[in-house]
Amino acid sequence: MTKKSVPTIALWNPFWIMVWSFIFSPVLGSILIRANCSEMGKELQAESSSYWTVTGMVLLIAYLFAEPWLPASALSDFYFWFLWLGFYFIWLFASALPHYRLVNGTFGSNYYHRLWGKPLMLGAAGLLLWMAVSLTYIIGLLAAGILDPNTINLQ
Repeated sequence: MTKKSVPTIALWNPFWIMVWSFIFSPVLGSILIRANCSEMGKELQAESSSYWTVTGMVLLIAYLFAEPWLPASALSDFYFWFLWLGFYFIWLFASALPHYRLVNGTFGSNYYHRLWGKPLMLGAAGLLLWMAVSLTYIIGLLAAGILDPNTINLQ
């Protein structure tokens, strides 16, 4: 009878990091990957994940402030989705999948699976904050007369 080894490390499941990052943001996923890599002692991968976090934040903030000034076209309703999906898939193949392979190759499923309550609540809070800042920014531009209300597509 073989004895299964006792897990000695607690990680967030890398598969679910990819899934939740599609819903919330690769920023959340890169923060969790950084935590996993730090826990595993992989400091180079943790540092790389920090760059993904910063890149994602810069992209989201840049889009937030640039969006009212983007040209109107038939595709203008999809600018954000193109940016979001493009960044997600680049992050997925460059960071998340290698992390998935690293965890599965090193531990398989023999690790303590960390609970998702706190990261999911923080991810939802981040999305709400982003929407609140976006709405406040647009209302401020309208109130200051910088943005013409007739040019906004409210459909």
